[in-house]
Amino acid sequence: MNSARDPRIRFLIDLGKALHSYGIPAHRLEDALGNASRRLGIRAEFFSGPTSLISSFGEPGDQHTALSRVEPGLLQLDKLVELDEVVQALYRGDIGVEDADQRLSEIDQTPERYGPWLTTLAFSLASGTAARFFGAGLVEMVLATGLGLVTGTVAWAAGRFVSVGRIFEFLVAGLVTFLALGSTIWWRPLEPGAAILASLIILLPGLTLTLALNELATGHLVSGTARLSGAMMTFLKIGLGVGIGTKLAGFLPGGPVLVPAVDLPEWTLWAALSITPFCLCVLFRARPQESLWILLGSMAAFWGARLGVSVLGVGLGAVIGALLAGIVSNFFARWKRKPSVTLIVPSIILLVPGSIGYQGLTMLMENDVTSGMDSVFTALLVGVSLVAGLLLANVILPARNAL
Repeated sequence: MNSARDPRIRFLIDLGKALHSYGIPAHRLEDALGNASRRLGIRAEFFSGPTSLISSFGEPGDQHTALSRVEPGLLQLDKLVELDEVVQALYRGDIGVEDADQRLSEIDQTPERYGPWLTTLAFSLASGTAARFFGAGLVEMVLATGLGLVTGTVAWAAGRFVSVGRIFEFLVAGLVTFLALGSTIWWRPLEPGAAILASLIILLPGLTLTLALNELATGHLVSGTARLSGAMMTFLKIGLGVGIGTKLAGFLPGGPVLVPAVDLPEWTLWAALSITPFCLCVLFRARPQESLWILLGSMAAFWGARLGVSVLGVGLGAVIGALLAGIVSNFFARWKRKPSVTLIVPSIILLVPGSIGYQGLTMLMENDVTSGMDSVFTALLVGVSLVAGLLLANVILPARNAL
C-alpha cells in the first residue's frame, strides 16, 4: 500500500482536523477516527492533543505517521451534523472516499450560519434570561440584557481583530463590571451582581471545565490537563477584569448604590428557560430544525438538576440533570440518526459550574479564602457529577456513534 497516495489516509487526516476544529473533545475524536479507519479497512492509531493530531497508519514496524498542527476550535454543531452525514454516506457506499474528502473541504469553507447581528442579539437575550436563573429582578434582567449586547459586540470585534481577541475576556469583564456598577449611579439603584454574572455567562469556561474532567475521566490526560489549565486561565482573566472594573467604578462620584433585587413570580423562570435554548442554538451554531429537541433536552437537564439538588445537594444534584440530558440526546441520535453532541452541549450548558467557579474566584480575590475554596471545590464536584451523569446515560442508552 502506497500510504502517501492512499485517499483513505488523506480522508482520515482531514476528518480528524475537521473534528478538532469544530470543538470535539479528544475521547470522542479518537473514537470517531478509530471507527472510521476500521470501516475503511485501514489499521490506524490516533492521538489528539490540544494543538496537534498524530495519525499513524499501517502495521507496527511499518507505519506511516502524520503530524497535523491544529488550532483549538469553538463548537460548530451545524458543521458536525453535516460532517456526520458525509461520513455515513461514505459508509453506505453512496459516495467515494475522494468525494467525501472534497465534501469535508466544502463544509469547512461554508460561512457561519448566523451572522454577527443575530449572534450579538443571542448574546444579549441569553444574558437577560440567565439573570433570572441567578435570582435577579426585572430591573437586573434589563441591565443584563444590555450588558449582554456589549459582550456580543466585543466578541464580534475579538473575532475580527487579533489584538482584541488576546485580551477579550479581561476587556469585556472589566467593561461590563464598570457599566453595571455605574448604572446604579446613572440609572437607578439595583443589585448588579447577577447582571454582571449573567452578561459573562457565555464566556465562563464551565463547559471547558466539564469537557476537561470528561477527558481526564476517560484517560485522555494530556488533552484533559491542557483544557483544564485553559479553563483556569480564563477564570483568572475574567476575575482580573471584574476586579479592575470594580476598582474603577469606585472612583465614580457618589459611588455605586446597591439595593436588593425584587423577586419575580415562578412563571418568569419558565419563560426564561423557554427562550434560552434558542439563543444557545445561535451561539453554538446549531441548525434550526434541531431547536425544539434542544429545548426538550434543556428542560430535562434543568428540572432534573433541580430535583437532584433537592435530593442530593448542590454538588451532586447535577448528576440527575446530566443523566436525563444524556438519555434524551442519545434517544435523539438514534431516532434522527444525528450526532448526540448536537443536544448534549446546549442542554448541559445550563448546568455547567462556570458561575460557581466565578463566585469562588471572586471570593478568593476578596481574601475570603475559606468560602472561595469551598466554591471552587463545589464547582469541581458539579463538573464531576455532570461527567458521571453523561457516562451513566451512555450505559443506559448507548449513543449511535462516537459523535
